[in-house]
Amino acid sequence: MKKLYKFDPDTGKYIGAVEAELDEWQTEIAGYPCYKGIGNAVWDEPPTEAGKSAYMTQYGWELRPDPTLDELKAAKLKDVDAWTAGKITGGFYSNASGESVFYDSDKDTQITMQGIALNVNTEQFAEKYSDGCPVRGVKEGDAVKSIQYLSAEQVLQWCADLSIHIGTCKQQGWVKQAQVSTAATEEKLDAIVLE
Repeated sequence: MKKLYKFDPDTGKYIGAVEAELDEWQTEIAGYPCYKGIGNAVWDEPPTEAGKSAYMTQYGWELRPDPTLDELKAAKLKDVDAWTAGKITGGFYSNASGESVFYDSDKDTQITMQGIALNVNTEQFAEKYSDGCPVRGVKEGDAVKSIQYLSAEQVLQWCADLSIHIGTCKQQGWVKQAQVSTAATEEKLDAIVLE
């Protein structure tokens, strides 16, 4: 049986061998065994060397030094930072309007709403937002954004909910950072899931 050697399509790193499937039709035509190829796999066996891993490049297999545990941890911490930032800016639920609504929490929205919150007790707020401060969000059960008009008190509640959301996301990130810090092996590091 012939083997195919698979590699990760994003990194090119060798990930294992599989038995190739016999192509019966081509075998019958050719008169000798022919096998089916698969995506992200080649027929050439990768080279091996202690402390190195094989990567598929445009020129074929290439051996590269394996990263140290400290290097892997540094890379994982970058992933944790990006994951935490994505959770913070990925939106949050607030009942400030009296209903559960999913709001944006990107940086611009954070800055805008925190600025508005600083002015809720001013005449300018009362004049500019006499019907309430318009904030777009998706009401629970809806599929599209609609405008919620928030009173001064509701704007403050919205900002409090945003702050709690940010704090919760940061705490989740700290837990992941601690897991990375205490991981003693590459396997334990790989087991830290960012979801």
